[in-house]
Amino acid sequence: MSRFTYTEWVRLLTASVIVALVTALVAATAVTAMRPAIPRDFPDPSISRDGDSYYAYSTESGYGSSFWHVPVQRADDPTGEWSAIADALPDVPGWVARDAHGRANVTAPDVSRRGAGDYLLYFVARAAAQNVLCVGAALAQTPTGPFRPLVNPLICQQGRVDSIDPQAFTDSDGTHYLLYTSGEHDASIWLQRVAEDGTTLIGERRPLIQADRPEEAHIVEAPSLVKHGSEYVLFYSGNAFNSGHYFVNYAAAPALSGSFVKHPGELLNRDSLADVYANPGGQSVMRDTESDYIFFHASTGPGQRAMFVAGLSWTSAGEPVVEIRGVAGAASRPVD
Repeated sequence: MSRFTYTEWVRLLTASVIVALVTALVAATAVTAMRPAIPRDFPDPSISRDGDSYYAYSTESGYGSSFWHVPVQRADDPTGEWSAIADALPDVPGWVARDAHGRANVTAPDVSRRGAGDYLLYFVARAAAQNVLCVGAALAQTPTGPFRPLVNPLICQQGRVDSIDPQAFTDSDGTHYLLYTSGEHDASIWLQRVAEDGTTLIGERRPLIQADRPEEAHIVEAPSLVKHGSEYVLFYSGNAFNSGHYFVNYAAAPALSGSFVKHPGELLNRDSLADVYANPGGQSVMRDTESDYIFFHASTGPGQRAMFVAGLSWTSAGEPVVEIRGVAGAASRPVD
């Protein structure tokens, strides 16, 4: 026999229902508060800071009656209001192939400061001669361009192997690197040392990770490498960007020459966003002066991937935690 009276049971059940409803309401409010920072099509966002301004770059997209090869938007704060500025790459080099509609289909831009005076843009486009996706480079005097492309592609693999998703990384000792994804069957993320100019390759490339898990579906891409303390943390996306199973994860190593070990599960996926937005990925991690951020795109409608921004914190063990607005740590739960 229960030790509670009928009246006590009613009170307990009522209290439980209220707690459950409040919990659900708080969770729903926190998730639905997650809104795109740039609510239009803005895939593969890459972020850079110059002085007090923040600049976001995306894969080619339509603006008005034209397509911008590398759209650039500006904000005073990573979580603030973003406004479109211009096409940072108005002219593409001669090696770039055009599709049947005349579009160059430039993807995955990455902008970094080069030396003291100018800016370096990495981008991806299909080479007409080789019929593969290659990494190109362009230079400008300002972070908004116009960037002037180099005559030849920087990375172009032989055969039918694409090279995509470039990212510049400068180590704490000042050594410069280029990361990108390439692979004929199971993709790998590669690390290539470059000179200070960012366009002169030095030595041989080496693989950091390979797509070797079932949930990755032969794809690891969108590398974003940061150094946290003494650890190197490589954020990456897995699976196909439009599969419904696209996700963000990370791998870590004590040295660039060491073995990168993948975090079990997934750091950020559609479950992290309560299934409101699908296919989160194509991320870019920025370590700012006071806070760290992760920028990513997710599907917000047919053919549209908007840009989102979330806080990024770190545990005492050096593990990254994605802070979905109001649900700190929810996005970093391992997913079986």
